[in-house]
Amino acid sequence: MDRRTYLATGVAAALAGCSELGGPGEPETNEERTDGADGPTENASDEPSDGADDEDYPDLVGTFDDFENLEEWWEWQDIGTLEADSTRSSGGSQSALLTSSPEDRGQVRVRRELEEPIDVREVAPGLDLATDTDAGVVRIQLQDENAHYVEYSQRFMGNMPLTRHNFGITRIRGEPDLSEVIVLQVIRWFGDDAEGRQWVDDFHFVPRPTGGKVMVQFHGGYESHYREALELVEEYDVPATAFVPTGRVREDDAVDGDRLTREQVDELAAADWTIGAQPANGQLLDQVDSDALEDAIGEPIDWLAEAGYDDGARFFAYPGSRYTEESYELVRDNYELGFAGRSRSQGYAGNPHLCSTTETPGPGEATDLLDWTVEWGGITTIPFYRLDDPETLEALEETLSGIDQRRSADELEVITPAEMAENYVYE
Repeated sequence: MDRRTYLATGVAAALAGCSELGGPGEPETNEERTDGADGPTENASDEPSDGADDEDYPDLVGTFDDFENLEEWWEWQDIGTLEADSTRSSGGSQSALLTSSPEDRGQVRVRRELEEPIDVREVAPGLDLATDTDAGVVRIQLQDENAHYVEYSQRFMGNMPLTRHNFGITRIRGEPDLSEVIVLQVIRWFGDDAEGRQWVDDFHFVPRPTGGKVMVQFHGGYESHYREALELVEEYDVPATAFVPTGRVREDDAVDGDRLTREQVDELAAADWTIGAQPANGQLLDQVDSDALEDAIGEPIDWLAEAGYDDGARFFAYPGSRYTEESYELVRDNYELGFAGRSRSQGYAGNPHLCSTTETPGPGEATDLLDWTVEWGGITTIPFYRLDDPETLEALEETLSGIDQRRSADELEVITPAEMAENYVYE
């Protein structure tokens, strides 16, 4: 079966149950989670993707709470409501539905107090998420007995089925004792006086990498990546990835535009950059017509393979971290990793098709971002876009110089998408 036939067949199968769905916010009926796992989520993490035995991972890894019994959860300070929803689940009989109304100040918080403390020093939490808003941010707080906590968060797209998401550490309060976590808290903020619904299921843990890992990426295929970044990347000897909208690559300098030429892409590859994929036309995927999505997502694979960049054809970056159910399914069917979201210090990828990236740092911010990754570990992926102003170039050099210094001190490791796919995915 050729790629196009496979694409069409895969999408048709993935969306076969969608024709009877209602409008935005209407719950599906006993849908399956859209992260590629088969069967109940309790079995989703039985086999680590790098071939290691389960005994090599902390005992907490896997499903911790499947929300089949909501009696252990309660609404914090009566903000929002918590109820079971049997029409959505990640493999069990129900999920937890968190609802906010204007009188709830636009938020909902639910908590579970554990009978015995748990040690989370070697793991990171995650959730399966769905919402009826356009997009959202969910936070997970792991608290000790003194209410000091580590907070994980993730930004995600709305109007999707329940989908597994990777979370990263974004806030610390006090000096939490991560070996004695006694409270789990899930928070969704909808905005001042806003209302909305948030579904959560399969509260799980994934392994957390030992030490801090970073990736440096350049998104959009801009000529400034060649003109401004190549020399700096070579100077600091930092592995880099360029995600290229292949339909916008210029044949040569005679073609007007601000995108890379074919020769410049070849030079980046010759300098050991990974050349990955973005939609051929470079558009945000939630703005691409449904009948054009297959080509937008699939054609870069052919272009990269024909150009000799088969390794990079395994990896995809969502422009603007935006996607729809159909485009996400196409990426999942055709790539090993996809990059989206807004989080740092992510654990292993429980969903490899929504690996986290951070926001592009400004001057002074890269140092803090790298120090955070050194202190708290996990995987921090730093993206850059246009490099056409002095502040962005300053931040890029600060990032590369800071990585070099911390790498030399054995505080950070720089990894590539291929290394992440091989070593830091746990499904």
